[in-house]
Amino acid sequence: MTGTEETKLLTLIEALFNGQKRTLGMVEAAIEKFSTVETEITKLNRKMNSLQELATRQHAETSTRLEAIISRLDETELVLDERSRDIKRTQIDVVGQYNEVLTALQDASQAFRVAQDLESRLTVIETKLAHG
Repeated sequence: MTGTEETKLLTLIEALFNGQKRTLGMVEAAIEKFSTVETEITKLNRKMNSLQELATRQHAETSTRLEAIISRLDETELVLDERSRDIKRTQIDVVGQYNEVLTALQDASQAFRVAQDLESRLTVIETKLAHG
């Protein structure tokens, strides 16, 4: 090989080395960025796990509260049903008492008419005895 060829070869090898250095620098930068992204993903995964745990606890607590509310509503419904039956029984009793009062008033009205009739007859008899 001649000196010129050696110089060209050395220039090409130097260009190759410089290209490899730049490539290694870019690979190194990419690895650093990947490492940063990986770290951020790990942080996000931890936060997501925390959020999922919180959501699970909240769901359990909400479910427990909801079950308690449903239980109270069932109890209230039973009490309301019982009170409704009490009201119906009382209504039947009141209607019965109302009917008894009406019957008593009718009987009293009939007795009053009989008494008036009897009084007018007595008045007639007293008038006859007084004139007679």
